[in-house]
Amino acid sequence: MSDFKISLFENLHLIYLFVSFAFLVYWIISKLFKLTDKSNLIFKNAKSATKNPKGYVDKTMISNFYKDWWCYLIEPIENNIIKNNISPNVLTISSLFFSLITAAIYGLGFVFVGSIFLLSASTFDILDGRIARKTNSQSSVGSFLDSTLDRICEIFIMFGIFYYYFPSKFCLVVFIALVFSLTVSYIKAAADNLSLNSNVGLMQRADRVVYLGVGGLISSILDYFSILILNETEGVFKLTILFIAFFSLTTTIQRILHAIKK
Repeated sequence: MSDFKISLFENLHLIYLFVSFAFLVYWIISKLFKLTDKSNLIFKNAKSATKNPKGYVDKTMISNFYKDWWCYLIEPIENNIIKNNISPNVLTISSLFFSLITAAIYGLGFVFVGSIFLLSASTFDILDGRIARKTNSQSSVGSFLDSTLDRICEIFIMFGIFYYYFPSKFCLVVFIALVFSLTVSYIKAAADNLSLNSNVGLMQRADRVVYLGVGGLISSILDYFSILILNETEGVFKLTILFIAFFSLTTTIQRILHAIKK
């Protein structure tokens, strides 16, 4: 198992480094040529399928520019799915399937591969809603299924990580991260049901997924080059989970207070 893990790293870490470098170059170019301008035509179609016609406007820990950029990047996939008449519900269920695989991979200790699967599965979570809006096939059943399976996916993934670190004390951190990740989503659902506004907070679902996935990738790269953080392996990954736990807690508190005020 150990030799297989090393061979995967040898093939995949270079790909990740290349993608990271390409993204960095793109970021520099976007700054030089002011591609972050919200009126830029490159994001016109990407924004057309977001809940808000102006695109992503939430104040979270991930820049809305990069959310728009990712939607633009996966636009060809969207168009191909629409062309083949694939139901948004199929994509929603597919994200559950990928989450099960991701949980198993994390549970076996393949943090790098698990993080790739996590970020890939999150794309399905974006696509189902966007395709439903583009094809005017939104429904209460689809929204319910999407919201419910999102929570189940989070439980599966965090359980896989919990299993990997069991029985170390770090399991408690993973458990806290899971609990408050769920309360963040639950409070919004409960507030919406009572016509209250609680859509605030820095650590929302998209942020949790991206930070966990990217944190796992960076941690694995550092471990590959024997660069230890906190003098232990997977130091960055553990810090990322701690980071998610803390800000999920603060977001939970933020949403409660915001709903009460309104």
